[in-house]
Amino acid sequence: MQEFIEVDTLTRTKQGSSVSGEVMLSRRGDAGVYMVLADGGASGVKSNIIASTIASMAINYPLRGEKMMQAARSILSTFGGGVAAFSIAEVKSSGDVKIIEYQTPHFILLRDGKECEVSRQVMVFQSTSGIRHEATLSKFKAQFQDRIVLFSGGVTLSGAGTARLGESGWQRRGVVETLEDMLREHPNISAQRTSLVVVSRANMNDLFISKNDISCGSIYFREPRRLLICSGPPFNEQNDKELANRLDSWQGTKVISGGTTAQIIARELGREVLVNLRRDVSGLPPTSKMEGADLITEGVLTLAKVKGILEKAEDTEIVGKGTDYQIVRMLLSHDVIHFLVGTRINAVHQDPNLPIELELRRNVVKDIARLLHTKFLKDVSVEYI
Repeated sequence: MQEFIEVDTLTRTKQGSSVSGEVMLSRRGDAGVYMVLADGGASGVKSNIIASTIASMAINYPLRGEKMMQAARSILSTFGGGVAAFSIAEVKSSGDVKIIEYQTPHFILLRDGKECEVSRQVMVFQSTSGIRHEATLSKFKAQFQDRIVLFSGGVTLSGAGTARLGESGWQRRGVVETLEDMLREHPNISAQRTSLVVVSRANMNDLFISKNDISCGSIYFREPRRLLICSGPPFNEQNDKELANRLDSWQGTKVISGGTTAQIIARELGREVLVNLRRDVSGLPPTSKMEGADLITEGVLTLAKVKGILEKAEDTEIVGKGTDYQIVRMLLSHDVIHFLVGTRINAVHQDPNLPIELELRRNVVKDIARLLHTKFLKDVSVEYI
């Protein structure tokens, strides 16, 4: 099976601050994945602007095909001198990894459940003002099941001054030990959960009153988690059997969005759809069950709500109850997502008296696919039938 590179970032703002002075960005390009951690030097609006500018510069240079070293040089010429700190990770689809670090804690490479030592080369950059800046460059070939974890100084400094951790705080060694313990108990834990574990533990170290901004980014090389969503009856009824067979043979998680779609698949496969009589807390129609499907929901209304949640989501930590939130969590926990969309129009959804947000199925799916790909770096495809 093809290897997948899972990426996740999470930031928690310092207690009492309106905005974080740290910014994390990640993008999936044609050649691989890019992640940036930028620290504006403090917390608050000014630092956020600095960090946002650094992150934007760092992520756009490689996406335009320019070298990471040029990005670092430009950033240091603009913001160097003690204000800025950043880490830039470039992960090629081939597994070749480059990471530049400037005044941030060294990243952690985990291999076979343990920290794997990485050689770091000191790079000297001369800014236009003549100031010398030292950064480190790491190069290595990632292996299947490897994990790379980047984090800010707020993580290593968490717990400083407490009776348990002393004046120095958690420190990098503490992060390593926590990650190794985590992998012993949960060897297949996702990148999303890994970032959450680090940030949550750092916040706990500060007795749940974060003294600094806290950021963590995680990269995980593994087999892809595959999800199929079938929504809508095929344009040609002769393709009903194909729709049913596609769902039945899918290797991964299977979701049917739409009552009519579920009835078609059940009929073609000779199975029974059982409606859940319990009311859904979201106000949506109840879900159903059928052998061979992990979830059956109502169609367009549910997908429209899913789209709204994805638009508002700031990270992958989704809190909420109901079928719509359940689907969102399923989408964000999978990597390869395929939408199989029937193109037969249901006349009720063209009623001009219905709310405007009740869009046609194809447009809703197209928007969801775009959000998943651009915002959450998912490998998404849409097929019409």
